Amino acid sequence: MSAMLSNEQQAFLDHATTSFAVSDESLNTIVTRAHAELFRGLSTSQGSELLMKPTFIRPPTARPSSVSLGMSISASGSRIRITSITVDSNSTPLRTHTQVFTMQSTTQNVFDFAANCVREFVQHTDSSLPVGVTIGVPCGALTEYARGLHACDVGRKLCAAFVRNHLNVHVTSVTHGAVSALVASRIQKATQVAAVFDGGVNAAYVEQLGQVCKLRVSEETKSSLVAIDTDIGNFGSRVLPVTMWDRRVDRESKCVGRVFEKLVGGHYMGEIVRNLIIDMVDRRLLFTTCNVQEISVPYSFHSAYMGPIIEDLEAVDAVFAAEFGIQCSPIECRIIRSLCSMVVERAARVAGAVLAAVVLKAKADKVVLSGTVFDANPRMLDETVREMQSRLPNGAKTEVVVQSPSDELFGAAVNAACI
Repeated sequence: MSAMLSNEQQAFLDHATTSFAVSDESLNTIVTRAHAELFRGLSTSQGSELLMKPTFIRPPTARPSSVSLGMSISASGSRIRITSITVDSNSTPLRTHTQVFTMQSTTQNVFDFAANCVREFVQHTDSSLPVGVTIGVPCGALTEYARGLHACDVGRKLCAAFVRNHLNVHVTSVTHGAVSALVASRIQKATQVAAVFDGGVNAAYVEQLGQVCKLRVSEETKSSLVAIDTDIGNFGSRVLPVTMWDRRVDRESKCVGRVFEKLVGGHYMGEIVRNLIIDMVDRRLLFTTCNVQEISVPYSFHSAYMGPIIEDLEAVDAVFAAEFGIQCSPIECRIIRSLCSMVVERAARVAGAVLAAVVLKAKADKVVLSGTVFDANPRMLDETVREMQSRLPNGAKTEVVVQSPSDELFGAAVNAACI
């Protein structure tokens, strides 16, 4: 017979389960409020949680046989991917080569590092090459923790670094990965919505310029299509259900606010679970005879651990032994899997509801999803899609396409070719 949880352990799990539960009524409210906030963000630059930034990315119309580069900068600034594309006589972009670079020094300037990567990638060119840049942090949330990346001057600082390093390249666009994913998907699959769930979270969709009421546009351009960077990670301060553990993670984070991102982003879900674990440790409900110094380090429990743990109970002991030097008892394995499951289940339900609002706003019949959160946790992907579909009216179904990270890089290169 398997060992039983103590009364105190069961009481803690019951309380946590209740705290992380989200009712259908609450989810319907989230859809309604997110949908309204998307409209509000198009109408005003003040008083809305959502940036709703028109990106003015155009369809591919590059000259035949042109060459352009796409650069992806991770949220930490320490990992850069570069690809090159050519555009054939039919204006069809073709990927030719991709390379990944990792910064070894913690003191090197990220922009000089990017310039060195371009030099190694390009080696020689007689004409100035356009480069489109995609970044792993939503443009509304670029802060010091992202190693000096700021929304207003990423392009300027990159251009300065290219000049400083005598490189014959120029930056044409700087967009979040969601916008680049949307560009890539529209070329390949004519998609209306793209959402990226990485350390941070964002979504982009296609909108008529005339619907962006906060801009003055001519009658001739009102029907033009633009990609809208929603900055959806900032949604939810007045409607999303948060627990004491969420508030603690938010309070101690480097980017206070951004509630939706804190509930579903890969940078934060593992930290929520870690806070739950530490609360049980402090109550003498877990690891009473173990050294818990390693698990006590903030952000040491990564969201990538959660998918394998949910799928396989034995993964709990493997992860904790390898990463934290802790041998878990069978009961402790069950408890930790339960904590991971409740955080992921809430994330999937909330993510599905917010995505449903974006789909409704875009009147989309096709949406692209991508990101490390879904890569590491396929069950969350399935539950998110199921929840999104269930929140659409009258049984409407939206086709969902799962995109690889390389497609965002491809989209950035297409941006460079088309601007």
